[in-house]
Amino acid sequence: MDSVCTSWSRLAWKASSEVYGKILEHPFIKELSAGTLPWEKFMYYLGQDALYLREFGQAMAAVASRFTELRNREMFMRFSAENLYSEKALHDFWLKDAAPAAASPTCLLCSSHLWRQVICEPPAVASASVLPCFLVYEMVGRHIYENAGDMSGNPYRKWIELYGGGSFGDSTEKLAALCDTLASESVSEPGLAPDSDIMRRMTDAFVTGVRLEWMFWDGAYRMEGWKI
Repeated sequence: MDSVCTSWSRLAWKASSEVYGKILEHPFIKELSAGTLPWEKFMYYLGQDALYLREFGQAMAAVASRFTELRNREMFMRFSAENLYSEKALHDFWLKDAAPAAASPTCLLCSSHLWRQVICEPPAVASASVLPCFLVYEMVGRHIYENAGDMSGNPYRKWIELYGGGSFGDSTEKLAALCDTLASESVSEPGLAPDSDIMRRMTDAFVTGVRLEWMFWDGAYRMEGWKI
């Protein structure tokens, strides 16, 4: 973690450390690591993840359009395309014969939170709200990869290798560095009132995003449906 996050992002990760610990303790993650997660729960998760990623890809493009700096626009479009391509390939591998899924309440909540940051908040906060999807998956994937032991018989080996094999590290590091820069620049932003501090809103958006990651896996484990 120290190698990818410094400054604001280090503090934001520390603020969400308790939630991250709960993610590692969740039965979805533990059973995925052991290869004992019921197949129907994994397929439910993938169906919801595919729906969310459609929104996520569009939201990433929208964040890119919020920046005036060409470098930041190109960065968002580049690592968005790289990561979404890898995940799409994974979904195509497992979901090619699956019936289309309907978005769960948690899936819609995750998408709504993301879009609210993208539309209503400044680019710094919008960027911070995107970071959990990169960072949490990288950290969880790495944790599973390093602790799963022999994965030769694990039906979820392909998922574990995608997220734990280091393919997301470069994008995560670049996004964290951008957020750190944006947070530093916001401190001297003229006319900024204490109750609308950009760094605080960035941290709030980040921590909420980490909480929603827990909720997403929890909803998948329960195979969440609409109550009415």
